[in-house]
Amino acid sequence: MMNRFFKIIFIAFLLFPLFAVAQQKQAIKSTTQYNFSEMWIWEYTDANGKMAQMAIYREPKLNYWLLTPDDAGFRETDEMTLWFLLKPNGEVLQAYQDGEKSNRKKLVKHQLHPVKKNKLPDYWKATGKSKYFGDTFSGFPTIKGLEYKVSYTKTNDKSTFYLATTKADLSMLSLFNDLNIDAKLPVRFPKDIPGNFITLSEYSVFPGSGAVRYSFRYISQTEYYIQLVRLQDSAVNIR
Repeated sequence: MMNRFFKIIFIAFLLFPLFAVAQQKQAIKSTTQYNFSEMWIWEYTDANGKMAQMAIYREPKLNYWLLTPDDAGFRETDEMTLWFLLKPNGEVLQAYQDGEKSNRKKLVKHQLHPVKKNKLPDYWKATGKSKYFGDTFSGFPTIKGLEYKVSYTKTNDKSTFYLATTKADLSMLSLFNDLNIDAKLPVRFPKDIPGNFITLSEYSVFPGSGAVRYSFRYISQTEYYIQLVRLQDSAVNIR
């Protein structure tokens, strides 16, 4: 009887590592990989009067945007961030390294509140002029933009924009700079237009404080992906 008892204990001891491995595997709920196949590029004049580029990745199936500090142009103000993932529902995931000795990658969630707009405001006046933007070298067509003049009643600011409708939703790019974080896009898109409008160019004059000028360059094909491993306790690891 005693020998049988020891056999049961011994078998249970042998099986424990297998049980632990099985439990560990069950802890992983899913691995999600997002593949960004497009890069959208704008050219702008920086604070020093030099030309620079802002490049943003897009996942066209889910309409997700990915901002990286070096490509989007905010590395100087944000040294820890690896990327921002922008979703159409207002969710923003920020991946960063904590800067400690472990240098672990961490994730934090922000929330924006995009409001669906169906038309341009009345103070956006179409001029009837048009202009083409983009380049066909990467297989994407050029985009025909329509010119709009905007005058603001409370200020003397005057702006000229070229806009076009698109299948993409750019509302999260317009709202991103509202987040209370160090990272800021160097190009600030108008927030009072529908999300399916792309701002192809802006030239705004602000009396006493200079001007803003940027324009859309092109869309290029690319391959950029990120992986998230979600656990049962809702924790998310980054690969």
